Amino acid sequence: MPAVEGSLDDPPIVLRQDRLKLSLMCLGLTVVGGLILLVPVLVYTPWHLIFLGILGLCIVTFGAMAVRPATLILDPHGLIWRQTFRTFEYSWSAFARFYVFSRPRRFTSVVGEFTHEGPPKPAWRRFLTGSLELGSLWELPPQRVADVLNVARARWAPPA
Repeated sequence: MPAVEGSLDDPPIVLRQDRLKLSLMCLGLTVVGGLILLVPVLVYTPWHLIFLGILGLCIVTFGAMAVRPATLILDPHGLIWRQTFRTFEYSWSAFARFYVFSRPRRFTSVVGEFTHEGPPKPAWRRFLTGSLELGSLWELPPQRVADVLNVARARWAPPA
């Protein structure tokens, strides 16, 4: 399967997260969990069980993400972001630009910066409306994903 399906002249453009990277994250967490369980413990305290429960939840989540990776679907009407457990739809006018954000010792993420007409968030999350993090671990390099998003927005967004 190609890293990018479709083009600006033949929409929609489909971008996916990389299943191999997500599977390796799941495998890494599974190995860590297995090694932790090999450590001899006389009595499991509630803290042990909480930690193992959170680790197990992370393993299941990354496994589900590897089975059904996130997908960005770009078409003239806007951006559809399908994640493992939910789907979001945005119009091109909701975004001012897309860029790459890199944190020290973490993954590099693709971020969409909302315009002032961006979608409002409910209640306490309204202060977070400045940008939308579209995640990392894409089949394409993060800068290439941001470039594809910016070119699509420039071509399909209504004039300001």
